Amino acid sequence: MSLSRRHALGLIGASLPLATAATRLSATAPLAHEPAAPPLPAGGVPKVYDQVGLEWVMNILPFCSDPEFMGDKADQTAADGDRYDVWPIIGGTFHGRGIKGTVIPGGGDFPVVRPDGVVIVDALYRLKTDDGVEIIIHNTGLGYTEDKYRLLPTFNVPGKKYAWLRESAFVATLTYPIPPEIKAPDFGPKANGRLIQVFRLT
Repeated sequence: MSLSRRHALGLIGASLPLATAATRLSATAPLAHEPAAPPLPAGGVPKVYDQVGLEWVMNILPFCSDPEFMGDKADQTAADGDRYDVWPIIGGTFHGRGIKGTVIPGGGDFPVVRPDGVVIVDALYRLKTDDGVEIIIHNTGLGYTEDKYRLLPTFNVPGKKYAWLRESAFVATLTYPIPPEIKAPDFGPKANGRLIQVFRLT
């Protein structure tokens, strides 16, 4: 696997930077396909009594530095699967519905490949609104394929103004690289940026 693939898999919110085949001596191979549910039962979809909706609430542009290796590259086995490296968060920006600000440096993305080959996203970091409120975001989810991620962000925030973040359920997507039409900050040539688009379940 190329370095670019590892960068594509290895950022916040998202993702998993993978070792080359030569160094993955004990590692489980990640899934190479998108999981799919079985066919519908006879009669098709039953009546839906409370249809779930989605509304866009924010875009987050987190940036990470180069990865920090967790140990011996030839032995990635951990208690919950194969862990290769950690991606430290160095900053970023976000904006959305009645909210905007910056990504606070610190925290990181701590990906793992489970024994069944499923890529687990696990990123924990903070956002700071332009009016001085700090929000803890925990972004967990699955990497279905090399370029398709589905995340379940949760927000821990004090006060009333942004209470809707802790009172709602969310899903998110990860896009790498950041689309060129989106204005992004410059954190230098070694920084890796991602677009996290967050949607509230209604």
